[in-house]
Amino acid sequence: MKFLTQLPAALAVAVISMAPGAGFAAGDAIEQLAQAEGALLDEFDGEVLAEHWEILNPNADAFIVEDGNLLVIGSATNALDSGSTENVFRLTQPLPKGDWVATMKFSMDYQTGYEVPFLGVYDSNSDYVTSFAYARSYYEAIRGAQLFLGGQKMAKGEKKDFSRHIWGGASGVPFTSDTAPNPILLRLTKKGRSYIPAVKLEGIEGSEWIEHEKYTVLRQKGNLAFGIYLWQAGTESVMFVDWLKIEPVAK
Repeated sequence: MKFLTQLPAALAVAVISMAPGAGFAAGDAIEQLAQAEGALLDEFDGEVLAEHWEILNPNADAFIVEDGNLLVIGSATNALDSGSTENVFRLTQPLPKGDWVATMKFSMDYQTGYEVPFLGVYDSNSDYVTSFAYARSYYEAIRGAQLFLGGQKMAKGEKKDFSRHIWGGASGVPFTSDTAPNPILLRLTKKGRSYIPAVKLEGIEGSEWIEHEKYTVLRQKGNLAFGIYLWQAGTESVMFVDWLKIEPVAK
């Protein structure tokens, strides 16, 4: 894992070019990055997970770092509110003060139709806010396989969630590696006291960011976390995480 302040100048400029609202001079960009507390880019290089991640409910047989990806096998049906979701990767470094944007780039075949990759701020199973890019695979001819953007807020044991259809349907067949719109960007934006889930299907030419309802949280405890679980027992799927970044947003 690399903090943006540790990146070579050329790569730092490349990271800024991906940031929302980029367009200022490269020199200014690098200088601002150097001053950006909490900025992060993890490309999952090497053969081990960086020391700045802790793993909740670890299962060492279900993840590996190789070939510039974090490979995670999702098989358990334990959702976040259960407190027993396997391999929840949670950051141990502080998040940026103020507003920020966290983005994860991943690929997955979604062949089971039960996958729930997530990215959020997680303290415990009774206190978190997160975004999902999850699948429901229907085999009836009228619906077919579909992807949804979802969000969920859990506060003091009370859960609020939503979902929005974003892709697929009416095919009558499950996903395959040729049809899933990989790669996918999953994003969570903190703006004031609001958290905004979003997704972008980069595998579809001309795709744009899709947002939905924001969650208002007076003070969210915990730290950035990500992972995957499945909502149907007896199934298994693999998620390849290419990179994860956190960008402070200037007011």
